[in-house]
Amino acid sequence: MKQLLVWMCLLPAPALHAQTTTDRGSAPDRISYVSFRPGNWDLYYFEKPGSSPRRLTNHPDLDYDAAMSPDGRWVVYCAERHSNPDLYVLDLKKGGEPRKLIESPAMEDQPQFSPDGKTLVFVSSHSGNAEVYTIPFRPGTTQSMDKATNLTNHPGGDFRPSFSSDGRYIAFSTDRDTPPTGWAAGRQRVGEIYRMNRDGSNLSRLTTAPDWDGSPVWSADGKTIYYYARREGEQRIWAMNADGSNQRAISPKGLPALSPAPMNNGRVLFTVKKGGRETQNRGDRFTGSWQLMSIREDGSDLRAESDTLQHYWSPVFHPGTGAIICHGTGPAQNELPPSPAAIVVGSGPLLVPGSEFPARFDQRTATVYPLRTFTNIIHPFRNEVIHSVMPGPTLIKTDVAGDPTDTLLTIEPEQSPWFSAGWSANGEWVVYMKGRMFGGPETEADVWKMRPDGTGTVNLTPNSPGNDGFPGISADGSRVVFRSGRSGNYDVFLMNGDGSRPINLTNHPDKDAFPAIAPDGQSVVFSSNREGDRDPVTGERTYELYHLHLNPDGMPGTLKRLTDSPGQDAHSQFSPDGQWIVFASERGGINDEEPLVQDILFSPQMYGEICAMRLSDGKVIRLTHNKWEDGFPCWVGPVQPPAGQSTLVEK
Repeated sequence: MKQLLVWMCLLPAPALHAQTTTDRGSAPDRISYVSFRPGNWDLYYFEKPGSSPRRLTNHPDLDYDAAMSPDGRWVVYCAERHSNPDLYVLDLKKGGEPRKLIESPAMEDQPQFSPDGKTLVFVSSHSGNAEVYTIPFRPGTTQSMDKATNLTNHPGGDFRPSFSSDGRYIAFSTDRDTPPTGWAAGRQRVGEIYRMNRDGSNLSRLTTAPDWDGSPVWSADGKTIYYYARREGEQRIWAMNADGSNQRAISPKGLPALSPAPMNNGRVLFTVKKGGRETQNRGDRFTGSWQLMSIREDGSDLRAESDTLQHYWSPVFHPGTGAIICHGTGPAQNELPPSPAAIVVGSGPLLVPGSEFPARFDQRTATVYPLRTFTNIIHPFRNEVIHSVMPGPTLIKTDVAGDPTDTLLTIEPEQSPWFSAGWSANGEWVVYMKGRMFGGPETEADVWKMRPDGTGTVNLTPNSPGNDGFPGISADGSRVVFRSGRSGNYDVFLMNGDGSRPINLTNHPDKDAFPAIAPDGQSVVFSSNREGDRDPVTGERTYELYHLHLNPDGMPGTLKRLTDSPGQDAHSQFSPDGQWIVFASERGGINDEEPLVQDILFSPQMYGEICAMRLSDGKVIRLTHNKWEDGFPCWVGPVQPPAGQSTLVEK
């Protein structure tokens, strides 16, 4: 753990311009973000249905979504080793280490083989959103994405492709037909199933439904497509003719089911959610298991095909050998207690193992780190992070690897500090929110500050009516920006570091939120739904980012809209020199079918990638590509050793 101490206090961000790095040398900054992702997943191999599985992979991070070659020798799967999910291949015949198949800064996932084993179809975010691609299968080499062919080329998300048994067609799911709907922190999508020729031509829509139809796979004779359909909040396994006719449910009600896979003898394999829920102080936690089961196409003879000792998902069946490969929880996750925020974040260490990565843009390089937590406050020059744990909730201070732990304060369950977001650059003060984060503008909440050792707590808004929260603090601690409902609307306010002289900076009837103040205290960035895309159901607009310059007296000056992209842009923070911001964005859509993420790992919003923007010209660099929700980024300078010590740190 001690060697992780600079595993960096989170992430080394891009190297700043020379005039801003005089005291920092060449050490990179650190960017961290909150990642709603599960813990360790591994691949499991069943020699036959119902047998004891053999674990194929051994890595503390995520291995999932496997496909078996027609000859039974190769397994292609998605692995998260660094900044993004990549496709890897395992040789079941000769063994050895897995090899990366495609070199790309984007996500590659959801692979399937063509019947002759010569081609892979898969999903990638290479073009900016989830698209269906094909590439020759060459297990002995790592290919560039330049060798892949984009078959869908659509701004909507396309997922889970599958070849027909004769190799002529590809079925896939897509959210292209219905725009996202719902409230800001819970946008939902609808998925349909399409069929196309293997070259992407002759596109045909097969389903029309009010909810998700997903994960299509073909029967051995090519006459039937199996899929799951979500109706009235529950997924069941369905079947239809290859032209979309005769759609019918084949698995029983009351047994939530996903990920069908055809077997021999007219059976269909799938994964089911069995068990109950345990009530905790802030919601329910699933206490059962995801198990493999199969059923005949006529809906008879339901039977279990796996144990219930751990979770199993996304099975594939090999008709020649009778083997099953799937992914499930690995020992690194099983040995850990549930995450402090297990309801949403899943199990796993604070810092996702092996997931840090360098981000390069312009003359800058940054190390970026995902954290499994709701709160993400990094010390500006030490290897410390303040984050929240459950129950409580409690604010604790740790090193970036999560150890040791220092309890700072415990707050009543309804007084959530999850979205506290400010550490002054001089390291002397932390600001946080105490109170309900959601609710109307009149819902009581306050902005507090404290010393980083948990002492000196001060309520900065003790006598103000309404919801004060989501604070940010200037570098020297002299100014605090926050969102407040005291005006009857959600506006951005600025006050002195002692809580005096509050100023309404925005004074707008729409919702302004998530403000951050520049290191020099002379400008503010925030999110607002005043001009975003309008939800067709709720009528609310999505959030975009704005930059507000402040006059010398702190009064609002020039306002500029920064983003104009599909979906939400929010959670922005300044770089240490104030020239860039980092933020979370929905512009890439989602990268997998919604039920496959939400039902397995509850996430309040099915979107969220981390981007950086240069304020001088609006240039945007996307930093993350994955299927998890990423949000609340934080950008600080490099770790600085105590006076007289070397800047070199053992990694």
